[in-house]
Amino acid sequence: MKSRDLIEQVAQEGEAARVAQLSRADWLAVALELFKTEGIEAVRVTRMAEALGVTRGSFYWHFKHREDLQNALIVFWQKKNVQSVLQALDENHALDDGILSLFSAWLNPDRFEPGLDLAMRDWARRSPKANDAVNEADTLCMDAIAAFYERHGFEPVEARARARTIYACQIGYYVVTGLHEPMAIRLRYLESIYAIMTGQALAPEKAERFRAAHIPA
Repeated sequence: MKSRDLIEQVAQEGEAARVAQLSRADWLAVALELFKTEGIEAVRVTRMAEALGVTRGSFYWHFKHREDLQNALIVFWQKKNVQSVLQALDENHALDDGILSLFSAWLNPDRFEPGLDLAMRDWARRSPKANDAVNEADTLCMDAIAAFYERHGFEPVEARARARTIYACQIGYYVVTGLHEPMAIRLRYLESIYAIMTGQALAPEKAERFRAAHIPA
């Protein structure tokens, strides 16, 4: 789901039946941009009102208070970045298809936003509420990946170890490389990373199709 569509969906949940010049989604979109680029401290009513060219009072047509908006940021992150990981393994039966589906989710900004994830984890270091959300999400994702490995014959301990490794590798990837590494460079390591994560070789034709789908022509 694209970011704007998801912003609209999240914004509509719990929105009061009021009429105002701006929608809840407009405020949430500005909040997300500030959150991703400057961190949670920048997500303040005054900053958002200035960006939208309105008074502070407009904010309270759509959110009860700043914490209400912060909760919406968490929900957006959960529905986009967390669900993309969980859904990637839902309909895949073969090991290679599932792992490649997981890789694809992490590589597609319409499904997983690295900047949003980094901002959320930075916030979690200072907020018990955000920290609880991150811990819960990490557990859900690693459990889902471990269960996928088990379905493909890996023993529980090995499945858990591989799940922790693949998840930690992805979550930490942007901390090490930054947000702007060219896709061609990242996919240079596709076969090697796949082998590390599965203990198996990736079929050349599947690697070729994967690159073709993710590297702009």
